[in-house]
Amino acid sequence: MRLEPARLILCFLAAVATAAAAGPPYPRSRIISAIRWDPNIHRLGTGQDGKTGDNWPITWGGDGALYTSYGDGGGFADPDRKLTLGFARILGDPPKHRGEDILSDADTPAGWGRDGIKSSGMLMVDGALYMFVRNYRVGGDYRHSRLAWSRNGARNWTWADWHFSGAFGCPDFVQFGPNYQGARDRFVYVVSQANDDAYAFAPDIVMARVPEGRVADRGAYEFFAGRDGQGRPVWSRDLGKRKAVFTDPSGTQRVSLSYNAGLKRYLLTSSHQTQVKGPHNASLGVFDAPEPWGPWTTVYYDDHWSGNDRTYHHKFPAKWMSPDGRTLWLLFSGLGGGNYAFCVRKAVLE
Repeated sequence: MRLEPARLILCFLAAVATAAAAGPPYPRSRIISAIRWDPNIHRLGTGQDGKTGDNWPITWGGDGALYTSYGDGGGFADPDRKLTLGFARILGDPPKHRGEDILSDADTPAGWGRDGIKSSGMLMVDGALYMFVRNYRVGGDYRHSRLAWSRNGARNWTWADWHFSGAFGCPDFVQFGPNYQGARDRFVYVVSQANDDAYAFAPDIVMARVPEGRVADRGAYEFFAGRDGQGRPVWSRDLGKRKAVFTDPSGTQRVSLSYNAGLKRYLLTSSHQTQVKGPHNASLGVFDAPEPWGPWTTVYYDDHWSGNDRTYHHKFPAKWMSPDGRTLWLLFSGLGGGNYAFCVRKAVLE
């Protein structure tokens, strides 16, 4: 059947209206009634595209510092140096925080976008710093992730002899207190959009766990495989039996999950698809749950959180949560608007 131009236009407008009306995937939170964003953005770095770097996976170290990494930039000391993978630590609290570069044997010359490895998640536990990188190439295909670890504060790294394929393409660690203090149990948890490509959206988020003393052991990983009759999580060593812990029909991308000890809630952040084409847009979703696998409710959901600027890999560092859990700082980066830097924005929960 061939549609006339007027019918085509009406169908297009109907599709746009349906997409715009999709809304958040979960009901409103009964714990957090609103989130108020400070209009000011505090940036470390030049903010110029291709200078400081982006993404900034981050974790709270036992020495009180935050350990992070960046991609496609020069870090804080030398913005003209170009690394696809570089490291830094963040000292102090916003808005008076500052960044220091860490020279590492894993520093990798820039391979822009998909052409270079980027860190997607970091975690310090028992003094060891673990990192997942995405865009790890196997046979010319970048859609894999690989683990590495450091026992001297990101200066020297050991690489795992295994990698994830087909899923966990952009893994991040669930964050708790300094050096993993205050964790819910003796497992380390990993979340990722449920695909193999950090530049694409997937409707589901998947989760793995591993004993905290065996993070480097691929055989020790278990994957969330649904719930039993009492609603308790079921875990399987078989990656093929994985099931979603979170679903948004509008897609998820570059997700992060942190425990808010003051509120005793887990806060999940993710981008979602909008009418803007390409891998990045201005969207942001914030969700809360009593457990890292749900049940989820919506704190905030906006297609235009950053206006017309494209932002991504939003996260709430656990160190920058007030004791009562109501004041937070969101870390993010992006393209345009001076956001290609280490950007933080204050949020107050009601």
